[in-house]
Amino acid sequence: MRLFLFFAFMIYAGKRAHGCGMKFTPPMVYLEFGGSTVANCNTSCSSVDGIGWESSFGGTGLKEGLTTLDVNLDNVNDWETEPKCYTVFSNGSQDSQKLPITIYKMPTKVSMPKPLSPLMADDKYHLLKCSVFDVAPVNRLIISWYKGDKMFHEQKFEGTDRHPVNRSVEATVDIVAEDNRKKVWCEAKLDLPAKQRPQPMRSELHELTVYYPPTLTEPKNETLENVTGTKISLNCTATGNPTPHYEWHFANSTLKWTRDQNATGPILTLDFRTPGVWKCVASNVVDKTTKYFHLNKPKDNYTTMAALLGVFLTLGIVIIILGAVFVTRSGSCTIPRTIY
Repeated sequence: MRLFLFFAFMIYAGKRAHGCGMKFTPPMVYLEFGGSTVANCNTSCSSVDGIGWESSFGGTGLKEGLTTLDVNLDNVNDWETEPKCYTVFSNGSQDSQKLPITIYKMPTKVSMPKPLSPLMADDKYHLLKCSVFDVAPVNRLIISWYKGDKMFHEQKFEGTDRHPVNRSVEATVDIVAEDNRKKVWCEAKLDLPAKQRPQPMRSELHELTVYYPPTLTEPKNETLENVTGTKISLNCTATGNPTPHYEWHFANSTLKWTRDQNATGPILTLDFRTPGVWKCVASNVVDKTTKYFHLNKPKDNYTTMAALLGVFLTLGIVIIILGAVFVTRSGSCTIPRTIY
């Protein structure tokens, strides 16, 4: 223990005495498992006898008279490797530091099982599972879930294990009617600097099948006017999945023409005969919705007719009075002198 403290003190004293330190270039190394790279160690200390690297992948040993030294790390296939740079001072003390290095490996596979089908719109807590195999290190792993090209969930991981691991996690997704036929998938990526970051790896893409209730494209209540004996079309079109089925119910089911109509489609064309309220029901396995049509005969312009009738009645009365006053028994017309 005393010997350890002595060496620790010597290293610390050497640093303090020289007021210097080591610098790595690059300051952090990211290396794919099995790959190769170059790193540099530089010391700003004076009175240095030499500098060297300790590594099972390209160690250099002590190089006397140098204060900067490169190391070639070749075919690194050890997850636990920790290259060290060390300096030897003229007083016999030493200083060493580990090169900050991250050995990484992209997954061999990213998988998402096909979601349940069909899904119901507006239901909560649909789970989409993502499995990632043989990836390292786990604390750099990020799994993201996408729906229709938009990410809806992301998960990061913690841990100190440098070796490849498998991870299977689930994300919750809300489903709405607009999600029908959208693609969903997950992908795995490693949180590394942009210049060294591998491309994310995707899972399979799955198309969602979403059932949702019928929704009318027009208001639920419509008032229509038509002339008796002419044709009229009632539009009950609704969107839904599965495609809605339509049922028509009429005000007077005893009318002969109602039995002759094909009343199963979204649009019903008929000969208008009588006013009333007509009902259409659009339904599928999810739900149903109802639309009402209020059919009326067009209102006549009773004010104009009354005015015309009043004029004709007035004229008739005037003619009758004039006839009584000015027409003689013989049938000739006499006008009193006082008028002219």
